[in-house]
Amino acid sequence: MTSNHFDDSDATTRWFGVAPHRMALASLAVALGGDALVRRGGRWWEWLIVVAAVMAVLPATSSRSWAQVVGVEVRHLVRRRVRWISLEVNDETLSVGSHGTQHVWCYEFVHCGRLDLSGRDITLARRLGRMAESLAASDDEAHLTLRVESTDRDDEVPRTVLCMSVASPPPGEWRRDALAGVPRVVKPGRSPLVVRRDYVRTPQFVVRVLRIGRFAPGREASALEALSENPDWLTVSTHVAVVSARRARRLTERAVHRIGSDAQLTRGAGFRWSARHERELEAFRQREAAISGGAALCQWAFYLVVRASSLSQLRERVDQTLNIARAAGLRLDVGTGVQGDWFVWQLPGGPGW
Repeated sequence: MTSNHFDDSDATTRWFGVAPHRMALASLAVALGGDALVRRGGRWWEWLIVVAAVMAVLPATSSRSWAQVVGVEVRHLVRRRVRWISLEVNDETLSVGSHGTQHVWCYEFVHCGRLDLSGRDITLARRLGRMAESLAASDDEAHLTLRVESTDRDDEVPRTVLCMSVASPPPGEWRRDALAGVPRVVKPGRSPLVVRRDYVRTPQFVVRVLRIGRFAPGREASALEALSENPDWLTVSTHVAVVSARRARRLTERAVHRIGSDAQLTRGAGFRWSARHERELEAFRQREAAISGGAALCQWAFYLVVRASSLSQLRERVDQTLNIARAAGLRLDVGTGVQGDWFVWQLPGGPGW
């Protein structure tokens, strides 16, 4: 259950509908600016801090402020350029080593190389949905990864792989295969990752990870279908964190209370409550009612993994992917400065996600 945009999680903490860091910086700017105005002999550095705080609050992109952008760049500069991941294939599970060790059970889709999201596999999608509801009802946190991997090599075939962080019988169309969970961009065993600002280099490929930030309303299925069918060098990695029933009720109740309180404060202060916020509040109320009726609450993330043999080829393929996504009604985040994290998060099981 989700909306058509994935810029910010519904579970993200907000103060009066605003991100905490923005509220803190705005309060700092107001306090220092007011002090400098009413007190004689205000210091120049106070005005400098006020200007910096105001600039940091301003949006740099649709979902990030300048403070967040600067924070990402600083973290990229101070982190190590080489990271290591390990993929160990056991008898029944695939062990993914990064930020700890994540064990996942992998299943390959039988008789089809990619999962068609245009409607012909609606029965399969419903079965996966029922499985998510069963996992949520057990009050266990679970992570599901659905990877649609294309290929441009004659000796390989496209494949669709389902990876689960808990042992659960999959639908009948899947067969267990731990080796199928190993992504094409790396090999089993321990592998180094050379992390750059705009890409990641593995021993086999040069890779850039993109993330879907927003769908055009009503075009979710057709957009994913266009991405999974067009390029032969693209992997669509869908991650679903199934929230336990108890925590799901708590999250939705808190979200409805937060937005409802913001509405009362806004109207009480004489400001207009917009139609967009009204639709958001109604959507949360419907979500709360559905979860109370037994539906599963899931947190979603969609990653697109573009691979190439050289940096120039990678840039060309990234531009092509962005054009396809734009035509399909998608807005993609290019992940500048966070490629190392996104590469790890798109792996089976989403380690550290």
